[in-house]
Amino acid sequence: ASDAESFVMSVEVAMRWGTPAVATEFPHGPAEIINDGVDGRLVPMGDRQALAAALGDLITDEPDRHRMGEAARDAARRFDPAHVAHVYEELFGDLAATRSARAWQRRKARWRNRAGRALRRLRH
Repeated sequence: ASDAESFVMSVEVAMRWGTPAVATEFPHGPAEIINDGVDGRLVPMGDRQALAAALGDLITDEPDRHRMGEAARDAARRFDPAHVAHVYEELFGDLAATRSARAWQRRKARWRNRAGRALRRLRH
């Protein structure tokens, strides 16, 4: 039940073991890992009752816990090292392929800004 972790390793590890995780929902955190009600549960930050209820629900509802656990195991595959490495390779390839075009766009924007500043100085 954190309020400041971006990628919660304990959630990813639990999912790999087929355990649905319960975590607090906050920007750039477990909500990007857990699909609420499908492979785990998300509760509002600071809501102790919601956290306790979500944990209690998973403890008492064995069929739902097993269903979410299987979904969690499947969802955790997106964090497999080979998959993550492939995603980074694609990203770096795309960045390398568009490097000169992006540099050209930055130069054009700088020239436009300088020309705009020069015109404004001439008008005043």
